[in-house]
Amino acid sequence: MSRPKMLMATIALMTVGAFCGVPAASASSLSASTAAATHASGSTPTIVIGSTNFTEQVIVATLYSDVLQHAGYKTDLRANLGTREEVEPALAHGALDLYPEYAGSLLVYLKPQDTAQATQLSTDLPALKQALAAQGATVLNPAPAVDVNVFAVTKKTAAEYHLTTLSSLKPVASKLILGAPTECPTYAYCLIGLKRVYGLEFKSFSGIESEPTLAAYLTAGRVQVAEFFSSDGTILSNGFVQLIDNKHLQPADHLIPIIRKSVDTAGVAKALNTMDAKLTTEELEHLNIDVNVDHQVPATVASNWLKSEGLT
Repeated sequence: MSRPKMLMATIALMTVGAFCGVPAASASSLSASTAAATHASGSTPTIVIGSTNFTEQVIVATLYSDVLQHAGYKTDLRANLGTREEVEPALAHGALDLYPEYAGSLLVYLKPQDTAQATQLSTDLPALKQALAAQGATVLNPAPAVDVNVFAVTKKTAAEYHLTTLSSLKPVASKLILGAPTECPTYAYCLIGLKRVYGLEFKSFSGIESEPTLAAYLTAGRVQVAEFFSSDGTILSNGFVQLIDNKHLQPADHLIPIIRKSVDTAGVAKALNTMDAKLTTEELEHLNIDVNVDHQVPATVASNWLKSEGLT
């Protein structure tokens, strides 16, 4: 995964390739000319929708496509295109019209010096709109759903040490082992940030790249604190306790539609904003579990969820 977060891209890519039902493509195969041809192929312009190459992004891009089709628009879904480094330039060059992103991480990607603004939507979105304007693009309303790196403990550990927030770890961190991917000690939003923002000094660190292994280590007590994605379903499905980032270390990574201004009509914005308003972190967790754990196809998962929410 290319956004400034670090957990287990391998699992996500294996999942997409194995059963997403969306053929892997490459952003390099897209061009402004092919997008223009798509737009010109009928009386109604076709909205070209892309995504990066992991399960959650494929699901959300499919949601965008389905809800826009229901609203009467033609879409061309090109999910699973590659990393942010490939997909974002495709939008900038006019090869894509729309794709899902993460507010804080995209801002830091576009403007690396804006780390402080990236932690709050109130400062993040205005800066992001300004950064995207030069590309002829903008941001629609953020969803309540957030996908960030989060730190979790078991219910037993939470009860034993009265843990609810990252700040509450400070008196006991020296007794606990932190488990996370191996780059954590040198990553600004992991050990470096935990020490700088929260003053945390752990007993030791265990580098673990596999998310299932990390969950198993936490359950078995081989680590007492572990880092996961907030929305991938691991915390929910294992009954872990997510510790609140009460000092805003992580970027405000709400899901947002990034859209070219040329297709940002009132009707398109209304359809996407209405859908996004219903997409909470918990709902996103369940959608990810449907695909990653229950091995359902993203197209089916997206269609079922939209129907259940009265959106199609």
